[in-house]
Amino acid sequence: MEPFNLADLEARVARLESRNYVSMRYGKVTGTKDGEAQVQLNDADELNTNSYQTLQRRVLRDQEIKLPDIGETALVLESGQGEEQGAYLGAPYSQAVPGPGQEKQVAYNKYEDGTEIWYDRNAHTLTAKVKGNVTVEAQGIVSVTSETDIKLKAPFIELCGALIVTDEDGNPGNALISGNITVRDGGIKAPDDDVSAGSVSLRHHTHPDTGEPVGG
Repeated sequence: MEPFNLADLEARVARLESRNYVSMRYGKVTGTKDGEAQVQLNDADELNTNSYQTLQRRVLRDQEIKLPDIGETALVLESGQGEEQGAYLGAPYSQAVPGPGQEKQVAYNKYEDGTEIWYDRNAHTLTAKVKGNVTVEAQGIVSVTSETDIKLKAPFIELCGALIVTDEDGNPGNALISGNITVRDGGIKAPDDDVSAGSVSLRHHTHPDTGEPVGG
């Protein structure tokens, strides 16, 4: 057996460390901060690395930031200039966390609370199942247009603001309500037209004593 040569070993380690190569390694995320992810590599005796930069779609003028969860499977790309000189590429599916089985034309998002969002580009349908509230805030006009129908379905629908009904060209429109209307803290005005109940006109019905319309 040849004697142990520390100088030779140090030289070999130096040569390995100086190589300029790219490698992909697997592990799991142990921490996130400021757009970076700390990873515990599978082939590094469970030692935690320093933070890798995470790849995001946009970070300059627009920002679309999605950081991995703690415990997430990690795939990292290293440049060969040190274990932290690389990037966190993402979280691959595995036997422990299989893919959701979505068809290729369906974009899919699922969140920890059970909220799911699908977009099927072939069927042209956007579907969202939200486990909670949905809030939309805008500084300008919010416009929703459909070529067929818009349906709102809920046990209670509250409109906070003046309600104006027009046709598609902005002219006076029609409203059809199936059910009863109760007016609280206000009244009903029809300054330019009449109000009818069945065959009885509010403006043109006659008073039994005078035969004249009541109120003109």
